[in-house]
Amino acid sequence: MKGGRLYLKKGEVVDVVGPYICDIAMDGSRELVQGVDQDLLETALPRSGGPVLVLYGKHKGVYGKLVKRDLEKESGVVQDSDTHEFLKVKLEQIAEYIGDPSEIGY
Repeated sequence: MKGGRLYLKKGEVVDVVGPYICDIAMDGSRELVQGVDQDLLETALPRSGGPVLVLYGKHKGVYGKLVKRDLEKESGVVQDSDTHEFLKVKLEQIAEYIGDPSEIGY
């Protein structure tokens, strides 16, 4: 992506333009990168207590806070902001959520 210039850089998904394609605004510069394939992306995880969204799997769409993460087992525990239930998830299933929770129904 951009000749490797954006490798390991952080950004925010600002638009989903297709099932596997999105547009990203890069942190810092706010440069808009359009038409990015999901295979080129990695999710960011917050520190414990930070806001997350479950992206896929049994708990898809759940918004909550990351209570615990185990890097060795590649798993974590998310507390659902709605039900307060503790959910065990794989780290690859979640991402830091920096948007307004009301935009996703919370």
